[in-house]
Amino acid sequence: MTSRREFFKKSGLIAGGVAAASALGAMPLSNRGEFDKPHPNVKENQATLPPNGKSVVVVGGGLAGMQAGVELAARGFKVTVLEKAANPGGKLRSWRDKTWGPADDDPSFPGYIREHAVHGVWGYYHNLREFLGRYGWQLADTIDGTIYNYTDKTLGTAKIPMPNWPAPYDRLQLLHSMSEFGLLSAEDKKNLTTVVGKLASYDYNDPKQTAYLDGISFENYLKGMNCYSPGIAAFFTSFCELGYYEGIDKASALTLARETILFVGSPNDLKMNFYRNPTAESFLKPMADYIRAHGGEVRYFTEVDGVDVSDGRVIAVKALTIPRQVIKRCSVCGNLIFDGMEVGHECPYCGANADMLRTIAEHERAERRFEADYFVCALDGPGLNSFLGKNLEAFNHDYFRRASDIKSKSVYVCNMWFEGKGYWEKALEKMNQGPSPVLVTTGYENISVMINRSMRARTTDGKHWAWSDEYIDKDVTVIEVHLPRAEKVSTANSKDIATLCYEDIKHFIPDLPEFKGWYVNRWNTYMNCEVGEEAKRPAVQSPIDNLLFIGDIVSVPHTCQWMEKTNVTAKWATNLILEKAGQKEGRITILPSAILGLPTRALTAGKSVYLAGDEQA
Repeated sequence: MTSRREFFKKSGLIAGGVAAASALGAMPLSNRGEFDKPHPNVKENQATLPPNGKSVVVVGGGLAGMQAGVELAARGFKVTVLEKAANPGGKLRSWRDKTWGPADDDPSFPGYIREHAVHGVWGYYHNLREFLGRYGWQLADTIDGTIYNYTDKTLGTAKIPMPNWPAPYDRLQLLHSMSEFGLLSAEDKKNLTTVVGKLASYDYNDPKQTAYLDGISFENYLKGMNCYSPGIAAFFTSFCELGYYEGIDKASALTLARETILFVGSPNDLKMNFYRNPTAESFLKPMADYIRAHGGEVRYFTEVDGVDVSDGRVIAVKALTIPRQVIKRCSVCGNLIFDGMEVGHECPYCGANADMLRTIAEHERAERRFEADYFVCALDGPGLNSFLGKNLEAFNHDYFRRASDIKSKSVYVCNMWFEGKGYWEKALEKMNQGPSPVLVTTGYENISVMINRSMRARTTDGKHWAWSDEYIDKDVTVIEVHLPRAEKVSTANSKDIATLCYEDIKHFIPDLPEFKGWYVNRWNTYMNCEVGEEAKRPAVQSPIDNLLFIGDIVSVPHTCQWMEKTNVTAKWATNLILEKAGQKEGRITILPSAILGLPTRALTAGKSVYLAGDEQA
């Protein structure tokens, strides 16, 4: 580990020659107060108000929709959430599967947890953390130590350790660790400083900069700076695939600019927690219970496909009427199963076990209409495409036509279990990687992010940490892998997909035995980050005054990403509805999602996001 004194001698590399060592040594320690707490406390956000006589329909019970439902219910609105699946959660959904995992002798065992995929809560999710803390929904810890374990099939391995210097020097230490990334040549390290400084200078409040970065692929952006090399490409591909499951040849430069702003803040912003397992029981059901306890409803198996618009306002939405040839609905993804579509033991859409297919109830075939004063659309990409595509004539505005063309990305999530423990840990140690349940990969045929769901590690207080208590005392290894190029294997069966993943894993865990069980979640709801996609994203406020859009597919002038974005947009919509209703109480303070200090400002001094010759773009 480089000492602070040694680092200051090299500071010209990191800060681009802007911040001298003497100035750095004189910098005071920073105090970020609430932002360094697991759950920031914002007193003015703590509101529980009586009924105000106004109603809101939330279309979509994913994370954004449920958060908006909770915030609005707490502020006196009668909330109705409409969700097409059997449970809320969207990308955070979980369920239990008795057909998966090692045998359990206890007949009362409800089944091992399956979930959409493992999702972490980064430290810079300040708004999501504030929300969770305010309602008493706690997160689980992870292992202190390495931020980032990485391997490329051709180039080798590298890691970024968690900084341990006091603030603000911790940021400089983090930047130094990035510059010392093991796969980079001396020239690459110099170029990395140039690229990071340029990206971190992005002003998200400037629509011209946003449009410019949205209009160029990151690969071409690197080439325009004369900073492209295999090492630099692999470095940024790993971050792009970690968050967006896309290569830098297709991802926009905007994607990496937004990610960079978040990753060059305080290292505390890079610490990660996880949702307590299972999310359906620890977090999502309590959200639904909260809405109901405050006079609202959460209706499942209710897919909205119609809308009534009168005098420039939405007056009602209508649930899809299910025809007789539809025989079942998947409880996990909510999709309809027509007669003759059932094949094998899985949902033909998402891959859930056939036990999750549910017979259509008679009341679901009847026409259902939901009126309200305000409507919040919280649909994922495919849901939004379908809803808007069926109602463009009623909406009749370019805002809706652009949004209806938003693309989604398909990503498969494969889980396998193996007999025995220790394979993962020994492989990381041999690769000189830090102790972590996560490994990011590039250059492999099928896989990107990998997670050891059965990892058991000793913590500094002498206790044990485990991702899931289900496996802590079982002699099994459970590995989750993400397949960002799902289209390549979309016609393959689940076992063949698991076999392909297993072959990739064997490159760095050669002693891994044959897998004993497997499943594949097939999702097509991930946010697309290709060139030009940002221009299609709707703002929270639509041209129709009482119709708003939220979730990770909308555009908002804030440095939020992923699940933090679902929370920011839910709060944003809540504030707009409060204003429309003329209610002064209950307004929500929205926190910054990135805290950029003096070291970052020094790094970006004199930089511009524009390539040479494009400054007037």
